[in-house]
Amino acid sequence: MLLRALSISLALLCSVVAHADQLVFGSFKSAVNAQNWAQKLSAQFDQSIVVVPLKIEDENRYRVQSEPLTETAFLALRRRADSAGVSYWRLYKDASESLTDKRTNSAIRSTPPLGAPRLQPPSPVETPARPEPSTQQRNQPAQQSTVNSSTLRGPESPAGSSADMQWDLGLQTRSFFSEGTFGQDQFEASASVEFQYYRGWQDDRRSITVSPFLRVDSADPERTHADLREFFVSSVGDNWDLHVGAKRVFWGVTEFHHLVDIVNQTDLVENLDTEDKLGQPMVHLSLIRAWGVLDLMLLTGFRERTFPGSDGRLRVPFKILDDAEYESGAEQLRTDVALRWSHYLGPFEVGVHHFSGTSRDPSFIPLVAPNNEVVLQPFYPVIDQTGVDAQLFVGDWAFKLEGLSRSGQGDRYAAANVGFERTFVRVFDSGADFGLIGEYLYDERGDDAFNTLFENDVAIGGRLSLNDFADTKALLGVIADVNNNDYLLTLEASRRLSNSWLFSIEGRFFTGGNKLPPDAPAQDVLDPGNKTAWLQDDDYLQVEFKKFF
Repeated sequence: MLLRALSISLALLCSVVAHADQLVFGSFKSAVNAQNWAQKLSAQFDQSIVVVPLKIEDENRYRVQSEPLTETAFLALRRRADSAGVSYWRLYKDASESLTDKRTNSAIRSTPPLGAPRLQPPSPVETPARPEPSTQQRNQPAQQSTVNSSTLRGPESPAGSSADMQWDLGLQTRSFFSEGTFGQDQFEASASVEFQYYRGWQDDRRSITVSPFLRVDSADPERTHADLREFFVSSVGDNWDLHVGAKRVFWGVTEFHHLVDIVNQTDLVENLDTEDKLGQPMVHLSLIRAWGVLDLMLLTGFRERTFPGSDGRLRVPFKILDDAEYESGAEQLRTDVALRWSHYLGPFEVGVHHFSGTSRDPSFIPLVAPNNEVVLQPFYPVIDQTGVDAQLFVGDWAFKLEGLSRSGQGDRYAAANVGFERTFVRVFDSGADFGLIGEYLYDERGDDAFNTLFENDVAIGGRLSLNDFADTKALLGVIADVNNNDYLLTLEASRRLSNSWLFSIEGRFFTGGNKLPPDAPAQDVLDPGNKTAWLQDDDYLQVEFKKFF
């Protein structure tokens, strides 16, 4: 059995199979909208994307998809789509060599591509489709059984216009394995509502996007909050995009720690993984050129970080004051600046950025309240950060890098994440894909890195995608601190239960760190070696059901 297992593993590691899988990026009622979206993706991915007319239940549809791809090209295109936040599904060849839709397991019969884009990298798109999907759409599983809402057009609308509206209701529970260090409950429930509206006109050259969000929590009043995640207007030219308003922007390529993602403030009451972000008011201009994309941002105003309250879990041992201090005299009214250049160079993609403004990561000033209680006052300094994020695709391997140099929070320091992802396509002759992930997380400040737990850590994980009708996905990982032997085990999984229901499960498990009593002296709690002491009793499992309307 051992020899057989080793043989199978060796075969998987050495396999580079040519196949005819394709990625589908949406389905349209309008041929013009489909062609615009295909041209935009062709320019963005430096890859031929075509439009294929289909007949679905006696209705004409226009599917935007890639041409048949080798395994190497398939993996590269899929990773670029993931990085850009563009949703997709997969067509693959079954044993009879007929194309099959992996969502429905039905054979595909289509006519030749409609107006296939050029095979060479096209010039800037003359009539772009709507803007890229939001960061929220990048990070959440597919919501519909047909196509992501970023590409779905509603009922026939006036010529040159389009609209898309949906909202979702989420019911979430968190079950903790122990009572909180400070007596918090072991169970909490919450409900969330998010509304998403898009309206485009002039062939989607002008548009407005609105996405408010609300959560009501049973245990923590601080987690009951509302936010306007996005509310911006867009204008799209031949080789430029302009967005004005509250928006979310994601930077980064690594999996376990988003080191360079600095534009938006973290909504920490939503999740400890820092992937949930508050909307950032901005003026965002993207210039699309042959030498890459240049993003210029004026970030008009600052938003403070959210924190769990005294009754919440995953909290720090001290009360955090609402009255923050700022280095800038303009405080929350300061205008920050960010710019980023990004480009694809064959199998290599790279982004270089600079940010100058108020740090999204606060430091904390310990104060003694009148009742002799120690409290923390957030302090937001002005920083300068220069960084890079890059990926290199070699066959079914992806090598990743995020690095930065920052000044303004003590001495200038450097930090970096480096890693890889090895993807096994159709493992054991199934339709599933499995990705093996390894990363190293480094911060030269060591234990003095007050704003991160990841200063000398190794992360290993696996990502499973069944590519089935239910869009079943799972990610399991473990992060180990090399110095202190702290361990963090993470689990994220999701499965669509129907066209409008999504089930997800998430877990965080902390072990190996020092555990302190609730009445521990402040100097012990503030000791850098006890960073995770306040998380040791906060292992939890989270279950959520979402209904999409």
